[in-house]
This record gives sequence, structure tokens and C-alpha cells, in this order.
Amino acid sequence: MWLQLFNFSSLRRTVIGGLIAFATLIAAAGCGSKPAVTAGNTGTDNTANDRGREIVGEYLKRDGAPFRKTRFRFTINEEGEAAKIYEVDTWRKQSVEGTTTLLMFVSPPEDAGTGTLTVEAPGKKSVVVTYSQARDEFRESDTKKAFFGGLTAGELLGEWDKFDFRFVGEKTVDGVKALEVDGKLKSGADSAVARIGVVFRSDNYVPLETHIFASDGTEVRTYRTTAIKDDPAHPYAQRIEVENKVYKSRTTIEVVNRDFPATIEDSMFSREKLKASVRK
Repeated sequence: MWLQLFNFSSLRRTVIGGLIAFATLIAAAGCGSKPAVTAGNTGTDNTANDRGREIVGEYLKRDGAPFRKTRFRFTINEEGEAAKIYEVDTWRKQSVEGTTTLLMFVSPPEDAGTGTLTVEAPGKKSVVVTYSQARDEFRESDTKKAFFGGLTAGELLGEWDKFDFRFVGEKTVDGVKALEVDGKLKSGADSAVARIGVVFRSDNYVPLETHIFASDGTEVRTYRTTAIKDDPAHPYAQRIEVENKVYKSRTTIEVVNRDFPATIEDSMFSREKLKASVRK
């Protein structure tokens, strides 16, 4: 767990697709100050569990959309190295059958056109597909590998259905009312994350903070949302600051632009699209 360092020189050969699909979903936030607890009486365990599931469900419902196109900018700062900046475009198709996401690099120029295809389905393992031009073959991986700044695809995808959530209480974050939930990995579920704590704004359910814990209870990642796009239909975390406590790195994730087209051609979500883009 958390042992694979991301090697930027091998970017074209590395599976990274799942990472962007959930970048804004499991995002976190805070605004720099420590939240103050203002209420925390959750009643019985059953009440707390029901309320936790309700909060997460409301967030997923509000964030959901049949089709989405987003450009992200990643700025990675690692100790002793110059900052690295990447921009990627993603196309997402979402339905009750699952979510499929195509990711394509825009910059730097040497990586433009390379990409990944991530397929998520309820009750199944997420699959991340890449294309190797040198071997002329497709490769599949899971979501537990570490990539940008040591972050894993699975933690950013969120994989909400793998956790049992309970309501912890209310918090005030810089004067804004928020709802805190705690998620424990379900028995038998496969994930590098053992537990997550998420703080949602109570008015629009945008995640403000996410704390990720390893199996030994150590907090390994902290996500904080530092800017929110007040989109009338889908408010979202526009800028996210990620602290990787294991690899001593900091990653800034920014949403450059985001659209909700009426449809996206099925061909955009095919393996052949990966091959065609690499060979341009």
C-alpha cells in the first residue's frame, strides 16, 4: 500500500486514467483554517448510518450528469524538484450501468495524444486501459497504483460504494455550515484506502475536505477545496490542494473549463480511440 512512486519519465507507459474521473468528486477543502465543531449529536448508530448514506447519496445525485467534458490542470510540487504542470481533457459518460471516462493529455507536448480509458460498474472492479504503441497492445490495470504526486487512481475515483458511511456531526468551516461523514471500507472490498473522512457544504454538498487513512490508521492524504465554481446546476470544486503526507508532495488540481454536452459519440469511449490518438 502506498509504496509505488510515480515516475514522470515513464508517463506514456503508466496507467493514470482513473485519477481525473473523480478528481472533483473526492476533492476536499477547508480554506486554510481548522473547522470548529458546532454540533455532533447523531443519535443512535442506525440513525448516524442512515444520515451518512443520505448525505453521500445527495452529493452523488447533485454531481451526476449523463455527459461531461472537463479540462484539468495538475501542478505537482515534489521536494527537491521543479514544479511539473500537466493539462488533460476528459470525456465522461454516466448511467445506471456505470461510468466510462476517456482521458487525453493536452500538455506537455511530448505527451499530447496519449490517454487512458477507465470503466467503472457497480459491484465490479474498476478497469483502467492504456495502449502501448511499441507493442501494439492494450493493457489493463486496477486503481491502486500511484501516479501524479503519489496519488492513486482509486482514491480520486472515490469508489463510494466500497465504504459504509456514518454521519459524524456538523462543523463550521470559515463561517459556512458543513456536514461531516466517516467512511469505513466494507468487509471484502478491495481498496488501498481503509477509511475516509469527508466534510460537505450543507447548502450545495460540494466536498470541502477529504482525509484519507491507511489500514494502520495513519492519515496519508489531505484534500482541501480552495475555490468553488458556483454553477447553478452543478456547483463544484474548481481548485483543490492535495497534501501527500507519505511522499511529501503537494498537488494543485484546477478545473480550467467544464461543459455538459447533450451527448458524446460512443466512439469516444472505445479502445480504438486510444490507439488512434497515439498514432496521430
